[in-house]
Amino acid sequence: MNEARERLQMSDGEIVDRIARFGYRVSVAQIAFTSEPVEDFREARLKRWFRAGAVKVNEPGLLVIEDAQPRPGQRTRDVIVIGLGATRVVMGVEIKPGAPPLAAGSALCRYAPTMEWERR
Repeated sequence: MNEARERLQMSDGEIVDRIARFGYRVSVAQIAFTSEPVEDFREARLKRWFRAGAVKVNEPGLLVIEDAQPRPGQRTRDVIVIGLGATRVVMGVEIKPGAPPLAAGSALCRYAPTMEWERR
């Protein structure tokens, strides 16, 4: 199994429930799956994002940020990154109009620097 989603042995419902624990209601189609370490998101937030937002939870394997704006012109939003073994579950990736569904993710699929997904 090469894709980040395929490596995660949880149902879509279990993943959505994990994010719901933090008070957010999303569908699995709004969640990105990646191999990027949670630390990449911490670093991108501090060094690359336009407005870093406020850290609500910062624990090993878990990062919850409120009111972040990763790039100028993007909407402000909350971001959650949860490390689940070899896969990270990410809420808050902006999906550009006309983009295909979020990619399942792999080591080549990076969200931390821009927090956006578009047709490539």
